[in-house]
Amino acid sequence: MHLNFDGEAAVADRASALRIALGEWLTGLDVDSERVYDVVLATYEALANAVEHAYQNDGAAGTLDLHALYEPGTGQIEVTICDHGAWSVHAPDSTRGRGVPLMHALADSTTVTSDHDGTIVRMVWGARLSA
Repeated sequence: MHLNFDGEAAVADRASALRIALGEWLTGLDVDSERVYDVVLATYEALANAVEHAYQNDGAAGTLDLHALYEPGTGQIEVTICDHGAWSVHAPDSTRGRGVPLMHALADSTTVTSDHDGTIVRMVWGARLSA
């Protein structure tokens, strides 16, 4: 089962709407509510990072893609967030920099790759089905 949003505006309001859509989709698949929370929170962190960092140097809002896959046979959930920008790097700050570690803590597997075409965040969970 797939959930796909391609070419979405990389703006805060759209990231919030995508977070809600993902949560509703997972809940409809009978995924445990704690697992839904983990997936939605980690995904929102990745979306927020794309909104905040990917297009700052371009001066214009860009786009992002959100793809989610649920494998009913194994219960595995995979979420991929792609942007198409060049990330700006912020100066170190004690109030920042918690998003990527949070993604690693919430997902069973997290990879972040960047190149000249953008950044891809891929997270995988072994889902817990609700009783």
